[in-house]
Parts: sequence; C-alpha cells; structure tokens
Amino acid sequence: MQAFIKDIWFHRESEIRSLNGLRAFAIILVILNHYALVWEKSETFDSKSFFWSGVDLSFVLSGFLISMGLWKDWIRNGKINFKSFYLKRTLRIFPAYYVFLTISLVFWVIVFKIAQKAEMVEQANRVSISLMNSWRDFLFLGNYLQGINSHTWSLSIEEQFYLIFPFFCAWLLFKKDFKVRQCFLWLLILIPTLARFWIYIKTSNPSSPEYFNEIYFPFHTRFDSIVIGVVAMDIYMNHKGIVERLKQSDPVYYSTLFFFLTLLVASNWIHQEMNNIFTHTVRYNFLNIGFAGVLMLSIVRFEGFLHKFLSLRLFVPIARLSFTIYLWHLALIGVAMSILGIKSVPESSWVFFSQFIVIFILIILLAVPLYILVEYPFQRLRFKMLSK
Repeated sequence: MQAFIKDIWFHRESEIRSLNGLRAFAIILVILNHYALVWEKSETFDSKSFFWSGVDLSFVLSGFLISMGLWKDWIRNGKINFKSFYLKRTLRIFPAYYVFLTISLVFWVIVFKIAQKAEMVEQANRVSISLMNSWRDFLFLGNYLQGINSHTWSLSIEEQFYLIFPFFCAWLLFKKDFKVRQCFLWLLILIPTLARFWIYIKTSNPSSPEYFNEIYFPFHTRFDSIVIGVVAMDIYMNHKGIVERLKQSDPVYYSTLFFFLTLLVASNWIHQEMNNIFTHTVRYNFLNIGFAGVLMLSIVRFEGFLHKFLSLRLFVPIARLSFTIYLWHLALIGVAMSILGIKSVPESSWVFFSQFIVIFILIILLAVPLYILVEYPFQRLRFKMLSK
C-alpha cells in the first residue's frame, strides 16, 4: 500500500514534472467536454467552443514523450530496440484496455438480453448491431469503424501511430540531421492539413455529422496533432540555441508564451458552426502548435512559474489515473451523477462548474480501485521487466 500511495501521489524520478500537469489538464478537458455534452440540447453550454481540445493536448504529449524515448534509445544504442518499445506499449495499454472492452461487452450483452425479454425491438436491434461491430474496438479501428465504445477512437489513432512511427524513425528520420528531420516532420504535418482542406472543399454541408466524422476521427486527418509533439521534442533535444534563448531571455520567453496562448484562445474561441474554411482546417494546426509551444516553455525553465505550476503535486494523481479515467469516464460520469442525484439542467455556469468539480472528484475516487486492480499491477511488471 505504501508503494501504491507513493506511486500515485509523487512524481517519478524519470518524469518531467510539468508534463503531469499537462496530462491532468488533458483528461480534465475530456471529462468537462463530455459532461457538457450531457446538457448540450439545453443550449446551456457550447462545449464545441471551449472544452473540446483535451484529446489534442493528449496527442501532442504522446508525440513528445514517445519520440523522446525513441530518440534517447537511438542516441544511446545507435538503434531502436523495437522489442522493448512494443513490450512497454503493450503492458501500458493492453491490459487495462482489454479488461475495459471485455466488461463493456458483457454489459451490452446483458442489456441486449433484457431488451429482448422486454420486447423492446428497436432498442434490441440497435444493441445487436453494436455487438456485431464490437470486434472493431479490439483491433483499434474505432477511429474509422465505430464499435461499441465511441470514445476510444483517440486511442486507436495513438496505437496506429505507435505501430508505424518507430520504423519510420529507425529507417529514415533519425538518420538525418536536424534540419532535414524538421523538413520531414513539417511535410508530415502538411498531409492531414491538406486532407482537411480537400474534405472541406468537396463537402456540401460542413455542419453535418457525416462531415464531422470524416474530418475529426480518422488518423489521416488528425495525426498532425501527434507529429507536432515530435517537432517539439526534436527542437528541445537538439536545438540548443532556441532552448538557451528561451531560458536566458525573459522578453523572448514571455512574448513566445503570449503567442502560443493566443493560438490556443483563438482556436478554442472559433465555433464549430462557423462554416468557413479556417474553422475546419488550420484551426487544428493553431491548437496543436499552441499546445506544443506551451509544453516546450514548461520544460525549458524548471525554475519558471509555468513549470512550477504544472508540477504541483495536486496534478500527479489525476495524471497517474488519467488512462483509467479515460477508459471508464463515460460510465463514471453516469455513476457520479446518479450518486449526486443530478437530473435537472444546471441553472447557470456557476452551478455547472460546481457540479463538475464534485463529479470529477467522485470520478477520481471511483477510478482508484480500477487502477489498483488492473493498471497498477501491470505497471509494476513493466518497470521490473524493463529495469533488467
């Protein structure tokens, strides 16, 4: 128990502390967005404008951390240890994910049986179709072919990236010098950007759900969110001139921070319903560059206010539980609302955010036993295996 408390409450020695704060903000935004969607029909809150970007922050973090691990391996050994990389990813993701999928599958089978017995034909048919599509979740195809769980599309994108990226690094990217690597990475970023332009140009109704599904969920329209994290890693690790200037010059540091925060505000302020080409294309680039910039600025100055704020111990448990919360949060939101007896639309923004704070605390408490039973044992196994 002492080891568990230490793990969940304290930063690990190998961690960049401020990134725990960013990881915590990413999952908070995800939960906030989905809780706002509960009341979307009431038009009380416009979650599409203000709370939707948590997944993008998570993508940027993944790109940064995964590529940093691969780069350190490359520098240390002159090659990438694919066995170690995929073992690490497998023990990190698969146990908790497949336990979640199995339990959710059993739950929906029970719901299907109940609907059949109650002769609820329409509901039973809908659940039956979802059950027939459940294999898609198990193969990480949810971003193209939705299975039972709608929210796991983002994990599918990350897994598809993990499958391809290490080989791209070993065979091409890491063999080039810094300038060539940056050119390759920015060309990769251009691919999803151009894909979004193409989809926008050929669609007749950019407000339709079909259009949103075509531009928001697929790997080929969203992987630039991950690649910009790789760009940030490469600059941080290999361009000492930029890093030193940000460290030494307050005007450069704070003007750069202002610029990146402006990008984040602009990209979150733009409404999804504003059907112009900017809204549906480069808004994502603004968002990703903003997050990547804030990430970099939080780690170039360990003595700075941004790093210290994001390194607060308050964020560590949220960051540590973030994957478990991500998997279970839709169910946990419902459980928390049931415990609190929340049934009516929030009367004001104050009531909404007050409710959310209590709900989020409950979600954390409910996630702890899930983390202890499933994720934590495999994390310990992973550390033991990789330390040998």
